Amino acid sequence: MDNEKCKGYLIDFIALLKDQALEAKQDADKPEKGKDEFYQGHLMAYYSVVSLLKHQAFTFDLDEKELGLADIDPDTDLLGLHRREE
Repeated sequence: MDNEKCKGYLIDFIALLKDQALEAKQDADKPEKGKDEFYQGHLMAYYSVVSLLKHQAFTFDLDEKELGLADIDPDTDLLGLHRREE
């Protein structure tokens, strides 16, 4: 398997996943009436996946910036738990 092809796939996949995760955050912030639990669950699924991707990048000593993961903090951007220190 071609490493550059795999790298391109992974970078594109992460970009799409981040976009969908941030959309899920918007939906969870303003859910349709009666669907708040669904949107919260949907958001938590994205939170779990993005957190896992970041953890695995760290574990394998991969550059988060190169992968497109450096600009998202699941705790802050998806759950709003604390502010990011720049």
